[in-house]
Amino acid sequence: MCLAVLGRIGRHAPIAVRLALRDLSRYRARSGSALAAISLGMLAAVIISVASAARYANVLDYAGPNLAPNQLIIYTPNGPYGQNGPGSGSGTAVTGSQLRSMAASARGLAAALGSHDMVQLDSTSATLQHAASGRNWSGPVSVATPQLLRTFGIKPSQVDPTADILTMRPGLAGMSGMQIVYGRYFTSGTGPLTRNGHETFPCPRSDCLAGPRIQEVSGLPPGTSAPNTVITEHAVRRLGLRAITSGWLIQTPHALTAAQISSARLAAVAAGMSVETRSSVPTSAAITNWATAFGIVLALAILAMAVGLLRSETASDLRTLTATGAGPMTRRNLTAVTAGALALLGALLGTAAGYVASIAWFRGSALNGGVGALANAPVGDLLFIVAGMPLIAVAVGWLLAGREPPAIAHQPIE
Repeated sequence: MCLAVLGRIGRHAPIAVRLALRDLSRYRARSGSALAAISLGMLAAVIISVASAARYANVLDYAGPNLAPNQLIIYTPNGPYGQNGPGSGSGTAVTGSQLRSMAASARGLAAALGSHDMVQLDSTSATLQHAASGRNWSGPVSVATPQLLRTFGIKPSQVDPTADILTMRPGLAGMSGMQIVYGRYFTSGTGPLTRNGHETFPCPRSDCLAGPRIQEVSGLPPGTSAPNTVITEHAVRRLGLRAITSGWLIQTPHALTAAQISSARLAAVAAGMSVETRSSVPTSAAITNWATAFGIVLALAILAMAVGLLRSETASDLRTLTATGAGPMTRRNLTAVTAGALALLGALLGTAAGYVASIAWFRGSALNGGVGALANAPVGDLLFIVAGMPLIAVAVGWLLAGREPPAIAHQPIE
């Protein structure tokens, strides 16, 4: 149907455009199959791009790389992966002498890595919670000590003195239903904060702080395990929390090598600590870019085969055009219009179908934020699919179609 409409649209176009669109409509057995294949490739690329952009945009259950390539975190047993971490319920505490020994080992490890940029990470018995359905908070909540803020270039004048939470996660500051939970509820995992399986808001003052003041500070690091969200010392005093050392963040001048990571792990284990380095989780941009590139390469390969078959079917028309004085420019225009029309139609159909599929998926998935999550569209990648890919097809078709094929110069032997 789309190809038939395309043929009618080109009735009053210049001769090269009219012939190209007419041939697409005329030989639908070939062009229809090519259009379907191109649309399917675009559909896959659009679904992957849209779904990954929506998932990575969730400010509560943060996704993406945990650390930068030049970052390393050494955890004490008080850290999130330690036996005495917040919420573990363990009564065993790290003694002061043990902590001093671990700090000395961390400094020695940082020096061995060629770094003097080491920041102490403090944690409390508090974390964040979203009193609503869907995904809930994930990630550490460190203390915004002066050293931590200074390490990431955040000046005291940039921080609201009444703020309870500082974060680099875009959109978290404007989210309703947030609360800082601590004490009995956080350590036991039970308490008066849930009703019918959902968190209540506002929560009891004895267990948490409902509606904390959250300030967005872009200077904090973006990794999921990095201190991207921190509780201020003002909130620590206000809630009567106790800060403990959970680890140290080390930043090296260059990306860590496999040998450096291995040596750091061995040294940390020997000192009774653990190490976390960058994981293999890709960024949202990497996923969408690879999906877009794959879809475009697949579409161009299909176009190359389809255009070649279509032009072989119309060899007699090309002979007639050549005999009447049409030169290489006409042949270039024919091929360019054929490739561009198929590419544009395939991109539009694939993008539309991809969005319909994505809406259907997210509409039935409250955990992923519902249809509203699709507002975080990868605009750049979608524009490249809808506009960039057809333009590439036109340019490649025009450049490669100038030479006169032998089939045009000689009448085929029957």
